[in-house]
Amino acid sequence: MKSPFTYILNKSKSIHQQQSGFSVMELLIGMVIFLVVTGSIYGLLYMGSISKNRASRRTDVLKNARAAIHLIGRDALNAGLHYHQKGAIVPDDFISNTLGTPQDADNDRDILTSVIAGDNLFNNDLQSSSTEKTDTIAFAYGDLNFNNGDTIDLKESKQGASASTTRLEFKDAQTSNVNPYDLMLVEAGSTQVAVMASSIIDSKNIDLALNDPLGINLAHNGSGVNRTLLFECNPPSDVDDCTNSITSLKRFYWVSYKVKQDGTLVRIVYGNNTGRPFDEQIQEQPLAYNVKDLQFKYVLEDGTVTDNPAAGPDGTVGTADDEPNNFNLIRQVTVTITVQSTELDEQTKKPETIELDATFSVRNLQYDVG
Repeated sequence: MKSPFTYILNKSKSIHQQQSGFSVMELLIGMVIFLVVTGSIYGLLYMGSISKNRASRRTDVLKNARAAIHLIGRDALNAGLHYHQKGAIVPDDFISNTLGTPQDADNDRDILTSVIAGDNLFNNDLQSSSTEKTDTIAFAYGDLNFNNGDTIDLKESKQGASASTTRLEFKDAQTSNVNPYDLMLVEAGSTQVAVMASSIIDSKNIDLALNDPLGINLAHNGSGVNRTLLFECNPPSDVDDCTNSITSLKRFYWVSYKVKQDGTLVRIVYGNNTGRPFDEQIQEQPLAYNVKDLQFKYVLEDGTVTDNPAAGPDGTVGTADDEPNNFNLIRQVTVTITVQSTELDEQTKKPETIELDATFSVRNLQYDVG
């Protein structure tokens, strides 16, 4: 007969054998399953992180691009409003010198139309080839807040503080509505002349000095195309080169859009920067960053679609057959902006590129005569 002690010992061995651990194979299989599950979860989390980062980058890019398109559209809709259907006379090569467009082939004064197009002009650091170039566009429209929406009646033009300065005399004391460096449109018979106010002399007189911030004023004592059209006709024989019939004055805005070398899309405001000094009358307002491309297309009155209405039959701007008056025939403007993200995609290792476009009607070019 076995002793109680022997029975307990055997029972303990039996229990120990039943509680033996996992085999090596079982451990390996468990580890593989754990790694597969963990890897799958990590992969899902990583893909989710990439998707989230892409969405965030896309949102930032779209936000800036949409804001830029909105402003371009607003200026396009205003173009020509309370301005003049044919445009205003400015110095020869003023437009090319200011906007960076090709110079025209003649030596006549330029016409500052409500819309001015510049096709394939500027490179930037984001482009892959030097042959890729961005466009520019400029809009002019009247200031409806000026003098409560009315023009100011003029009495005469004469020599101002110096021989090269032109002075405009108002019929009534209204110079309080004008500020130095305001862009003004002077109605002189059937002619519109764009000028910049230099100084307010008294309640009825303002001066238009030479060498203003934009270089838009011409000398009162100049000669040929370098002389202002706003000078006295004396003797009457030179009536074709001057005017005594100035009638009114109003303020207008002139803005343009371009992409700078670093890819920043800017809105440039020329003049009318009240309270700012001489050298701050051309203001650049950044709208969007990392802009790779900016392109415009134009639909003309007859349905023609073109990159530059002024190019003429030879398709090249700056030649003798240019037709800048075709800018007045524009009826729609389509803008296309290509923007890159500032960060590289985690998978492609390239920046994400987004393209936005919109079309705007320039209705005031057709209906607002002046």
